[in-house]
Amino acid sequence: MAAIGAQMGGAGPLPTPGATQGSVPISGGFFGGQLGGNWQVEWAVFGIQADAHWADIEGHGSCFDAGVLATAGISFACNDKVSSFGTVTGRVGAAVDRALIYAKGGWAWEDGQHSTNPSAPFNVMGGISPQASITAASSSQFQTGWTFGAGVEYAFAQHWSAFIEYNYLDFGTKAANSTHFLSLPNNVPAALVIPIQATATERLNIVKAGLNYRFDWWSSPLVAR
Repeated sequence: MAAIGAQMGGAGPLPTPGATQGSVPISGGFFGGQLGGNWQVEWAVFGIQADAHWADIEGHGSCFDAGVLATAGISFACNDKVSSFGTVTGRVGAAVDRALIYAKGGWAWEDGQHSTNPSAPFNVMGGISPQASITAASSSQFQTGWTFGAGVEYAFAQHWSAFIEYNYLDFGTKAANSTHFLSLPNNVPAALVIPIQATATERLNIVKAGLNYRFDWWSSPLVAR
Protein backbone atom coordinates (compact mmCIF):
# COMPACT_ATOMS: atom_id res chain seq x y z
CA MET A 1 0.00 0.00 0.00
CA ALA A 2 1.37 3.38 -0.96
CA ALA A 3 -0.12 6.44 0.72
CA ILE A 4 0.33 9.88 -0.79
CA GLY A 5 -0.01 13.27 0.88
CA ALA A 6 0.55 16.48 -1.05
CA GLN A 7 0.54 20.25 -0.86
CA MET A 8 0.04 21.87 -4.26
CA GLY A 9 0.62 25.46 -5.33
CA GLY A 10 0.09 27.52 -8.44
CA ALA A 11 -0.52 30.99 -9.84
CA GLY A 12 -2.55 32.61 -12.57
CA PRO A 13 -5.91 31.05 -13.46
CA LEU A 14 -5.61 27.99 -11.19
CA PRO A 15 -6.90 27.84 -7.61
CA THR A 16 -4.41 27.29 -4.81
CA PRO A 17 -5.56 24.20 -2.90
CA GLY A 18 -4.60 23.06 0.55
CA ALA A 19 -3.10 19.77 1.60
CA THR A 20 -4.81 16.56 0.49
CA GLN A 21 -4.06 12.85 0.63
CA GLY A 22 -5.04 9.45 -0.70
CA SER A 23 -3.85 5.84 -0.95
CA VAL A 24 -3.04 3.48 -3.80
CA PRO A 25 -3.18 -0.34 -3.34
CA ILE A 26 -0.32 -2.18 -5.06
CA SER A 27 0.03 -5.90 -5.83
CA GLY A 28 2.00 -8.26 -8.06
CA GLY A 29 4.61 -11.02 -8.15
CA PHE A 30 8.37 -11.45 -7.79
CA PHE A 31 11.19 -13.95 -8.26
CA GLY A 32 14.57 -14.09 -6.54
CA GLY A 33 17.03 -15.94 -4.32
CA GLN A 34 18.64 -15.88 -0.91
CA LEU A 35 21.93 -16.80 0.76
CA GLY A 36 22.59 -17.37 4.44
CA GLY A 37 23.80 -19.58 7.23
CA ASN A 38 22.49 -21.20 10.45
CA TRP A 39 24.02 -22.13 13.79
CA GLN A 40 22.20 -24.70 15.95
CA VAL A 41 22.54 -25.15 19.72
CA GLU A 42 20.33 -27.97 20.96
CA TRP A 43 16.84 -27.05 19.68
CA ALA A 44 17.61 -23.32 19.16
CA VAL A 45 18.70 -22.14 15.72
CA PHE A 46 20.30 -18.75 14.94
CA GLY A 47 20.99 -17.46 11.46
CA ILE A 48 21.59 -14.58 9.08
CA GLN A 49 20.49 -14.25 5.46
CA ALA A 50 20.29 -11.84 2.53
CA ASP A 51 17.84 -11.97 -0.37
CA ALA A 52 17.13 -10.02 -3.56
CA HIS A 53 14.16 -10.16 -5.93
CA TRP A 54 13.09 -8.93 -9.35
CA ALA A 55 9.53 -7.71 -8.98
CA ASP A 56 6.48 -6.65 -10.95
CA ILE A 57 4.47 -5.02 -8.18
CA GLU A 58 2.30 -2.12 -9.30
CA GLY A 59 -0.83 -0.16 -8.48
CA HIS A 60 -2.65 2.95 -9.55
CA GLY A 61 -5.59 5.01 -8.42
CA SER A 62 -6.79 8.45 -7.42
CA CYS A 63 -4.30 9.96 -5.00
CA PHE A 64 -5.44 13.61 -4.72
CA ASP A 65 -8.95 14.70 -3.86
CA ALA A 66 -10.50 16.22 -6.99
CA GLY A 67 -12.87 18.23 -4.82
CA VAL A 68 -10.01 20.45 -3.70
CA LEU A 69 -9.50 21.51 -7.34
CA ALA A 70 -13.17 21.45 -8.36
CA THR A 71 -13.05 25.01 -9.68
CA ALA A 72 -10.73 23.95 -12.50
CA GLY A 73 -11.99 20.36 -12.66
CA ILE A 74 -8.53 18.86 -12.07
CA SER A 75 -7.91 15.49 -10.45
CA PHE A 76 -4.70 13.50 -10.04
CA ALA A 77 -3.98 9.78 -10.30
CA CYS A 78 -0.82 8.12 -9.01
CA ASN A 79 0.99 5.03 -10.26
CA ASP A 80 3.51 3.20 -8.06
CA LYS A 81 5.72 0.35 -9.24
CA VAL A 82 8.31 -1.77 -7.39
CA SER A 83 10.83 -3.30 -9.82
CA SER A 84 13.19 -4.92 -7.27
CA PHE A 85 13.57 -5.33 -3.51
CA GLY A 86 15.56 -7.24 -0.94
CA THR A 87 16.42 -7.67 2.74
CA VAL A 88 19.33 -8.44 5.06
CA THR A 89 18.04 -10.07 8.25
CA GLY A 90 18.91 -12.04 11.31
CA ARG A 91 16.65 -14.88 12.40
CA VAL A 92 16.02 -17.08 15.41
CA GLY A 93 13.96 -20.24 15.58
CA ALA A 94 13.23 -23.58 17.14
CA ALA A 95 13.91 -26.96 15.49
CA VAL A 96 11.10 -29.50 15.91
CA ASP A 97 11.99 -32.83 14.29
CA ARG A 98 12.76 -31.86 10.66
CA ALA A 99 10.94 -28.52 10.82
CA LEU A 100 12.20 -25.07 11.79
CA ILE A 101 9.80 -22.41 13.08
CA TYR A 102 11.47 -19.01 13.01
CA ALA A 103 11.14 -15.22 13.22
CA LYS A 104 13.34 -12.71 11.39
CA GLY A 105 14.00 -8.98 11.20
CA GLY A 106 16.41 -6.42 9.80
CA TRP A 107 17.09 -4.02 6.90
CA ALA A 108 15.11 -3.73 3.65
CA TRP A 109 15.59 -1.93 0.32
CA GLU A 110 13.59 -1.38 -2.85
CA ASP A 111 13.95 0.24 -6.27
CA GLY A 112 10.79 1.63 -7.84
CA GLN A 113 9.05 4.33 -9.82
CA HIS A 114 6.34 6.86 -8.97
CA SER A 115 4.28 8.89 -11.44
CA THR A 116 1.60 11.55 -11.02
CA ASN A 117 -0.92 11.93 -13.86
CA PRO A 118 -3.36 14.86 -13.90
CA SER A 119 -6.70 14.68 -15.62
CA ALA A 120 -6.70 16.25 -19.07
CA PRO A 121 -8.20 18.20 -20.58
CA PHE A 122 -9.79 20.54 -18.05
CA ASN A 123 -11.46 23.94 -18.14
CA VAL A 124 -9.50 26.94 -16.92
CA MET A 125 -11.39 29.38 -14.67
CA GLY A 126 -14.38 27.13 -14.22
CA GLY A 127 -15.18 26.67 -17.89
CA ILE A 128 -14.92 30.32 -18.97
CA SER A 129 -11.87 29.62 -21.12
CA PRO A 130 -11.14 26.66 -23.44
CA GLN A 131 -9.79 23.31 -22.37
CA ALA A 132 -6.15 23.01 -21.34
CA SER A 133 -3.90 20.23 -20.03
CA ILE A 134 -1.13 19.61 -17.50
CA THR A 135 1.87 17.37 -18.12
CA ALA A 136 2.42 14.15 -16.17
CA ALA A 137 5.59 13.60 -14.13
CA SER A 138 7.50 10.49 -13.03
CA SER A 139 10.60 9.65 -11.02
CA SER A 140 12.66 6.64 -9.97
CA GLN A 141 13.57 6.19 -6.34
CA PHE A 142 15.77 3.86 -4.27
CA GLN A 143 14.46 3.50 -0.73
CA THR A 144 15.60 1.78 2.44
CA GLY A 145 13.59 0.72 5.47
CA TRP A 146 13.08 -2.16 7.87
CA THR A 147 11.38 -5.55 7.88
CA PHE A 148 10.18 -8.32 10.14
CA GLY A 149 8.61 -11.67 9.42
CA ALA A 150 8.07 -15.29 10.40
CA GLY A 151 8.01 -18.64 8.64
CA VAL A 152 8.33 -22.41 8.64
CA GLU A 153 11.09 -24.42 6.91
CA TYR A 154 10.96 -28.20 6.49
CA ALA A 155 13.91 -30.44 5.58
CA PHE A 156 12.41 -33.06 3.23
CA ALA A 157 15.77 -34.47 2.03
CA GLN A 158 19.39 -34.53 3.23
CA HIS A 159 20.32 -31.19 1.62
CA TRP A 160 16.95 -29.78 0.59
CA SER A 161 14.27 -27.90 2.48
CA ALA A 162 11.10 -26.03 1.54
CA PHE A 163 9.84 -22.90 3.27
CA ILE A 164 6.95 -20.49 3.41
CA GLU A 165 7.14 -17.15 5.21
CA TYR A 166 5.46 -13.78 5.67
CA ASN A 167 7.38 -10.49 5.52
CA TYR A 168 6.32 -6.95 6.37
CA LEU A 169 8.44 -4.20 4.74
CA ASP A 170 8.14 -0.56 5.81
CA PHE A 171 9.97 2.16 3.86
CA GLY A 172 8.73 5.07 5.92
CA THR A 173 7.71 8.46 4.53
CA LYS A 174 9.82 9.93 1.71
CA ALA A 175 9.62 13.03 -0.47
CA ALA A 176 7.86 12.43 -3.82
CA ASN A 177 7.89 15.95 -5.27
CA SER A 178 7.05 16.60 -8.92
CA THR A 179 6.73 19.55 -11.30
CA HIS A 180 3.97 19.91 -13.91
CA PHE A 181 3.53 22.43 -16.72
CA LEU A 182 0.33 24.01 -17.96
CA SER A 183 -0.40 23.73 -21.69
CA LEU A 184 -3.07 26.12 -23.03
CA PRO A 185 -4.98 25.42 -26.27
CA ASN A 186 -4.33 27.04 -29.67
CA ASN A 187 -0.59 27.22 -29.01
CA VAL A 188 -1.03 30.01 -26.48
CA PRO A 189 2.27 30.28 -24.57
CA ALA A 190 2.02 29.51 -20.87
CA ALA A 191 4.56 30.19 -18.16
CA LEU A 192 2.61 28.50 -15.39
CA VAL A 193 4.55 25.85 -13.46
CA ILE A 194 2.63 23.66 -11.02
CA PRO A 195 4.83 22.19 -8.27
CA ILE A 196 3.53 19.34 -6.13
CA GLN A 197 5.29 19.01 -2.81
CA ALA A 198 4.37 15.46 -1.87
CA THR A 199 5.36 12.71 0.52
CA ALA A 200 4.84 8.98 -0.03
CA THR A 201 4.56 6.30 2.64
CA GLU A 202 5.02 2.75 1.35
CA ARG A 203 4.40 -0.52 3.19
CA LEU A 204 4.49 -4.02 1.66
CA ASN A 205 3.02 -7.30 2.89
CA ILE A 206 4.93 -10.14 1.21
CA VAL A 207 4.30 -13.91 1.22
CA LYS A 208 7.23 -16.01 -0.03
CA ALA A 209 7.57 -19.74 -0.75
CA GLY A 210 10.65 -21.50 -2.07
CA LEU A 211 13.39 -24.12 -1.81
CA ASN A 212 16.74 -24.02 0.01
CA TYR A 213 19.84 -26.12 -0.61
CA ARG A 214 22.00 -26.74 2.47
CA PHE A 215 25.76 -27.15 2.01
CA ASP A 216 26.31 -28.16 5.68
CA TRP A 217 29.86 -26.76 5.61
CA TRP A 218 29.81 -25.67 9.26
CA SER A 219 26.65 -27.10 10.78
CA SER A 220 24.79 -30.33 11.26
CA PRO A 221 21.47 -31.16 9.54
CA LEU A 222 18.46 -29.18 10.73
CA VAL A 223 16.88 -31.57 13.25
CA ALA A 224 16.00 -31.33 16.93
CA ARG A 225 18.28 -33.17 19.33
